[in-house]
Amino acid sequence: MQVCRELDYGVRAVLVLSLHEGEIISKRRIAEEIDIPINFLAIILPKLVHNGLVESIPGPKGGYKLAKKSGEISMMDVVGSIEKSFAFNRCLDESKGCSYGLTCPVKPHWKKVQNDVESYLSDVTFESLARDYNKS
Repeated sequence: MQVCRELDYGVRAVLVLSLHEGEIISKRRIAEEIDIPINFLAIILPKLVHNGLVESIPGPKGGYKLAKKSGEISMMDVVGSIEKSFAFNRCLDESKGCSYGLTCPVKPHWKKVQNDVESYLSDVTFESLARDYNKS
């Protein structure tokens, strides 16, 4: 099981903005700092803006900056901005349904794993990620 590339890049983009909190950073600079294609970043940033995590600043000296303090943004916030559905199994995706319904003995275990991951990612803020990054 792997996180999709778009989500990985979205997390890294928010991390770059967290490392430069308060500054306006160009799309090109973000792409260079995390070594991703600028065209791919151009797809990701609007999702982060739309969900209120990142602010787009227009103009010749424009770019992007965090819309909130880095301590108020969690990894789960980015997951929610990038992924349409974050389900470990089809049965946990409400839009897809489950043919086994409530009688499935496996579903509660998938649900526990998903809840644990969501809880963990909700506790990891970009303030702590930036702090850990600066230590390395």
